[in-house]
Amino acid sequence: MKAALFLDTSGWLAALSARESTHAAAREAYAAQVSGGGMLVTTALVMGEMHALLLRFRGPAAALRFLDRLAADPTHEIIDVDRDLRLTAVERWLRRFADQDFSLTDAVSFEVMRRRKMRRALALDQHFAAAGYELVPALSGP
Repeated sequence: MKAALFLDTSGWLAALSARESTHAAAREAYAAQVSGGGMLVTTALVMGEMHALLLRFRGPAAALRFLDRLAADPTHEIIDVDRDLRLTAVERWLRRFADQDFSLTDAVSFEVMRRRKMRRALALDQHFAAAGYELVPALSGP
């Protein structure tokens, strides 16, 4: 079975939106993960960011369809953010790397990946590389 892939907002949006410059590569990586039997793991914070983007750019109906499809899709695992996860993410990632501009969503994502021993993220966000994770698709540049 293929190793799980973390799903960040940046990579997820690129996979879904043909308007994104990295759409083809992100969509291919997303499809390869699913067709290869691999899970896509993300957090409720990332899901919330995606919902907000879809709400803004595609409207309430599309945003709600996204949530409904996600709830019914067994290839996606959504990690809820409890107090322990949030506080650990702040301490381990935001305080220890205070020179970085990691968001709370980033920090929680990194902590989920650390706990689950995940190395790869469908992400265009270079923060994942700065935190020591592999970006999928592999991108060059800042």
